Amino acid sequence: MTIFARDLDTGIAKWGYQMTPHDEWDYDGINEVILFDKGGKTYAWHHDRNGFAYTFDAANGSIIAAQKVHPFVNWATGIDLKSGVPQKDGKYSTHQDYNAKGICPAALGTKDQQPAAYSPRTGLIYSPLNHVCMTYEPVESKYIAGQPWVGATLTMFAGPDGVMGGFAAYDPMTNKSKWYNKEKFSAWGGVLTTASDLVFYGTLDRWFKAVDAQSGKELWKFQVGSGVIGNAFTYSHKGKQYVGVLSGIGGWAGVAMNLGLENSTDALGAAGGYKELTKYNAAPGGGALNVFSL
Repeated sequence: MTIFARDLDTGIAKWGYQMTPHDEWDYDGINEVILFDKGGKTYAWHHDRNGFAYTFDAANGSIIAAQKVHPFVNWATGIDLKSGVPQKDGKYSTHQDYNAKGICPAALGTKDQQPAAYSPRTGLIYSPLNHVCMTYEPVESKYIAGQPWVGATLTMFAGPDGVMGGFAAYDPMTNKSKWYNKEKFSAWGGVLTTASDLVFYGTLDRWFKAVDAQSGKELWKFQVGSGVIGNAFTYSHKGKQYVGVLSGIGGWAGVAMNLGLENSTDALGAAGGYKELTKYNAAPGGGALNVFSL
C-alpha cells in the first residue's frame, strides 16, 4: 500500500507515501509509477487501484496533485494535499459480517496491473480504466495451507456509467481528465504512445485499438482472437515499424470464465461481474501474437 523512493546506492528509503491507510477494500497498490520531467523537475505519477491518481515531486515525495480518476469513486471524497490522508466516506466502510453495498471502485480497482503510458509530445498520461463497483462482506477466514485465504465475499457490477471500463487521458500536473472514452468491459491491456500521436491499447472483448492522443477519437481497430490483457508494443525491422500485442484472456477478469466458475461470488466476484465475456471469448482463452505494420 506504500510507494517508496529509495537511494540507489544504499537502498535506504528517501520518502514513502501510503495510498489507502487501514485498507478496508483490498486496494493493493501494485500499479506502476511513471517518472516524467517538466520545467526542470522530475515528477512521479501513480494511478492507484483505490481510484485516485497521484503526482509527487520525485525528489521529496510532496503531493502535487491527487484526484479521482472518475467521479464514480466514492470510498473517499478526496485527498488532503498537505497530510496526504484520504477523506473517507463512512457509508462505504467495511465491517466484519456486514455486507457493504455500492462501493466504488471494486477490489480490482480503477486500474490493476495494466500499465498506463506518458507522452512527452502531449504532456498527457493515458490510462486504461476499470469502471466496476462492488458489495463487500468481510468474514472470518481460517488459514489452510495451499488453499485460498481471502476472508471476504464480493459481488461486482458495472459502475454508474453502465459500462465496466474506459480509457482516459490526464494532465499529470492536475490529474484532471482531458478526455474519456467508455469501454463495455474493463480496459485491461497496457498502453503504448507514439511520436505520431497515436495511442494503442487492447480490450477484453478482443479489440486492439488506436486512438488520437489529443482528442481520444478512435482511428483504427482490429479484432484479435481473444481478450487482451497484454501490453501493446512497437519495434522496427529493416527500416519498417511494427506494432503488436499478445492476446489471450486471463487475469482476474478472465479466470472465472477460463475455469468455468458460474457462482456470482466466485473469483472474488469476477465470475458474476464479467459473466458476459463468455459471449465475446471462447474459454479457455487462447493466446496469440498479432503484429501490424505501419
